[in-house]
Amino acid sequence: MPAPYTALAPGYDAVMAHVDYPFWAAYLQSLLREHHPEAETLVELGCGTGALAVSLQPYGPPPGGYAYRAYDGSEAMVEVARERVRQAGRPVALGTLAFGDAVPGPPADVVVLVYDGLNYLLDLDAVTALLASIRDALAPGGVAIIDQSTPANSENHADGFDDAGETDAFAYQRTSRYDPETRLHTTDFVLTLPDGREVTETHHQRAYTLDEVQAAAEAAGLVPVAAYDGFEEEDADETSERVHWVFARADDVVEAA
Repeated sequence: MPAPYTALAPGYDAVMAHVDYPFWAAYLQSLLREHHPEAETLVELGCGTGALAVSLQPYGPPPGGYAYRAYDGSEAMVEVARERVRQAGRPVALGTLAFGDAVPGPPADVVVLVYDGLNYLLDLDAVTALLASIRDALAPGGVAIIDQSTPANSENHADGFDDAGETDAFAYQRTSRYDPETRLHTTDFVLTLPDGREVTETHHQRAYTLDEVQAAAEAAGLVPVAAYDGFEEEDADETSERVHWVFARADDVVEAA
């Protein structure tokens, strides 16, 4: 069985065509205007096929937008991102990086990790290690914007994650199941390739509570600045299905005090 996002990469954008990345980029930029309007350098983790990068990068300061570095754990996804960035003409540096590994290069003003990337880590020790690597990747005064899918999302939409369709790369059938006891969400993609071969990718995610993520962040040397409900300006709570966190380095908060 291939690793997640290996066989899926060539048709991933078609499978996820419902995701409005320009809208998401505009929302993230609204958070940056609020929490770090002077930001110039940005690192994105879990960048996938680069759809967010090509929309968010131009929002940076003139003349060229953010100095943008983007990483993903799947080389197959990064290869798709390279082509997208090339076609869009965006100055985005791309590379392969596993969650929790040290981010190469100088510290950045902003680190972004969205679309459930954190949920792919299945225990809190791994979440804490990821958040520590993000803390280390932040320049003094920097902020991290990280989203999470919550138990409420999986519970409220348990029957809404199954679908099927066709892309230029494969036909697919997606089925999901959620275990409220373990809070594990498992998704199977059965891909039928043009030559008739069938490939199955299985993705595992864990739905974390807000308290769990906040505790992991604080253990990693980050402090929450804000937690937003979905794509709104209101504060998140345990009924929120998606949460956008804004974190700062704990050292910066202590120095400011």
